[in-house]
This record gives sequence, structure tokens and C-alpha cells, in this order.
Amino acid sequence: MTPDASHTMGLTSGQLFCNPIPEESEIPAKDINKAISKAVEKARNKGVFGKDQTPYILNEIKEITEGASLPANIALVLNNARMGAQVAQELVRLEKGEEGL
Repeated sequence: MTPDASHTMGLTSGQLFCNPIPEESEIPAKDINKAISKAVEKARNKGVFGKDQTPYILNEIKEITEGASLPANIALVLNNARMGAQVAQELVRLEKGEEGL
């Protein structure tokens, strides 16, 4: 990871990191997209909105994928935690003026 211009310039704006699910844990795009569409449509038809929407949709996706989405989501969360730890380490190095990775 290299220092970015916003950090070097002292800007305090947020950063967006895109971190995909590990390949070995992913569900084929056509399958997961179909499951997501069905789950979202079912939530909409049942009037599930607000704070209840995400858990409802995730549960529906789990049902539609016969449980395959649960380990996939766990792998994604763990991968995001790893990336977050790496970003935090790099920020500490930058703040100390040390060379990054």
C-alpha cells in the first residue's frame, strides 16, 4: 500500500476501499444476483423496509442459496477485517513518517 495524495496533503476526508469476496468463497455472479433479486422482490412485496430489510433479505438469500451464502458472507467479513487492519497499520506508519509497504 502506498501513501495517497489526500493523506500527504493532510486532508481528513474519508476513503473508500473496494474489497471483493475471496475467489474460493464466492458464489457465481449469475446465481447470487438471481438470489438477491428474488429476496429484494419478496421483501418489497411483503412490505419489509427500514431496519428490518437487511436481515430479512440476508435470511432470504441464505434460504434461496440453501445456506451457501452464509459461509460466503463470513469469508467477506473476515477479508474486510484483514484489509481494515492493513489500512490501520499503514496509517500508523504514515503518521510516524515511516516508509510504507
